[in-house]
Parts: sequence; structure tokens; C-alpha cells
Amino acid sequence: MSELQSYILNDEEWPNDESLQADLPIVIPPVLYIFRWIAVSLGLPIHLLVAYVILRTNSLHSPRNTFWLGIITCHFSTLIMASLEYLLEVRQWKYFVVCRTYILLVDLPYTNLLVNLLMATADRWIAISYPILHRRRITVFGVVMFIITSWILVLLMQTSPYWLGKIPFPICSAEVSVMKWVTFSHFILVGLITVAQVLVYIRTRRYLRFKGLLPTTNTVLLKPDEHFVHLPDKTISRLELEASVTLVSGVVPLFFFTLPLAFVFLAIIVCKMNSLQCNDSTFMSLIPYVRELHLLHAVISPLLYILRSSEFSKALKRTIPRYFSQRRRDRTIALGHF
Repeated sequence: MSELQSYILNDEEWPNDESLQADLPIVIPPVLYIFRWIAVSLGLPIHLLVAYVILRTNSLHSPRNTFWLGIITCHFSTLIMASLEYLLEVRQWKYFVVCRTYILLVDLPYTNLLVNLLMATADRWIAISYPILHRRRITVFGVVMFIITSWILVLLMQTSPYWLGKIPFPICSAEVSVMKWVTFSHFILVGLITVAQVLVYIRTRRYLRFKGLLPTTNTVLLKPDEHFVHLPDKTISRLELEASVTLVSGVVPLFFFTLPLAFVFLAIIVCKMNSLQCNDSTFMSLIPYVRELHLLHAVISPLLYILRSSEFSKALKRTIPRYFSQRRRDRTIALGHF
């Protein structure tokens, strides 16, 4: 039995508040070291590239891409936290500042990610439903302030058990009761994001289908929505397909990468109930593995953005050659001084 299992299996009354006052040590199975460093090594450059292109391209300075910049920042922070866990577990960097940073920020980037995804989906719904209002009122600066405010609120809520004195600071480990409520919040956020994605899809289909529902003889008499733009049938079919792909790509990763850890914690809680006789050691052993799915999500998400955003792909093709040509020009100027 691993140290991770022994810490929690000693508590006989899991669902009680007192039994949840247990530490969850940092345990990284050796088999996951390679996977973790591959994810970090691939993910960090990809996120830096996406952030660089968005910041350097004026055409990408829009509320939608600003939300994506916030999402990229959260994924980047998730990878940084994975590196910090490695330093704590393998390199034994158990300094006071490092441990407190880990305790306060563990799983915080991923919670911020889900909040940002929810806000970005709500922004898309407003843009489709009220495009004129969205164009006038939703600005890049407003989105930046909204994202920063949400990050601060999530930090205060997630760390409130510590600074309110309800739970003492662990020495250098995660607190089980905090992790339980964090995963429960992930359940709720994934549900809200799924509902929001479906609403966006329905709203998009409604607008795209509006032209096809109009009778040809009464098109003059009927007054369509003031924000609707008439499109050719082929364009409508293509946009409907794109809306379906957007729905799938927005929801499926959450079910694959976010919910497994929440289901594992839920299974452990159910197993700890007195009325049930089940062995939770299997679920305990799954925790380190399902947590790595967050890192896989951090690598795949920006790749999906690069592949699906034609606007970003065009900006990427312009930015990279411009960057290298500028480097060559600077090198030529520097050599000219000798």
C-alpha cells in the first residue's frame, strides 16, 4: 500500500468533517515521470507560441481571443504546477515558501480554466444573440478585468478554509477536504459549461435555419430578427457542421480530462460510507493517474485552437516568418557594427 493510500485509508469515517481533515501527500508514480515531462516539454512552448501570436497580432485583439489567452494562461499555470510537484516530490524542495505556494495554488489553475471556459461560452452566446450589444459593450479591456477578477475570487474561495482558520495549513501536502470541494466544484462547472455549449449550439442552429424556414412567397411580409444575416444554403450547411464540431470539441474534452478525477473522489466518498462495504484502495491508486489527464488537456487544448481557428492560423503564418526575418535583420545590423 502506497503512502497516498495509507494517509486516507486510516480514516474510518470519510464523510464526516473530522475524518476529512487529512493530508493528501504528493505522490507521483515513477511511470508517470516520463509522461509528465513530455507533457510539460511540449505544452509550455505551444502555450508561449499561442500567447505570443495573440499578443503580437492586432486582428486577434478581440474579446473571444482574449478569453482564449486567459484559457492558455490557465493551462500554462497547470503545467507549471506539475513542475512544482515534481520539485517537491523528486527533488525534495520542501522549503516553506515552495510548500505554501503549492498548498494555496494546487488545482487552482484548472478551476480557473473551467471558469474561463464558462465565461468564454457565455460570451459566444451573447455575441450570437445580441451582436450589436456585444460589439458595443464587450471590450478587450473589460474582458481582461473580468478574467482577473474571476481569478482573484476563485483564489479567495478555494483558500478560504485556510485563512478563515477552519483548516490548519498542512506541512507540505494537499488537504483532502479542500480537494473534495474543489472536485465537486469541477462537477458543477462542467455541467454549466455543457449546458452553455448546448445553448450556443441551439442558438446558432436557430439563426442558420431561419432562412430555410421562410416561405418564398411571404419573405416580404415576414420580418426576421434584426441581427440575422442571410447566407447561401451551402454556407449554412458548412456553418451548421462547424457549430456541431464546436459543440463536440468543447464538451468531449471536459468529459475525458476533467470528470474522471471528480468521479474517483466521488467513488471514494461513497465507499467510505458506513452502510457500504467496498474496498476503495483501487480508487485511491487511480488518483495520480487521472490527475495527469489535466496535463494532457493542457497540451491538446491549444492544439485544437490552432487547428480550428482559421484566423489564428493566418496570423501564425504571418507572425513566424516576420519574427525570423526580424531576427536576421537584427543580426545583420549587429554584425555591421564590427
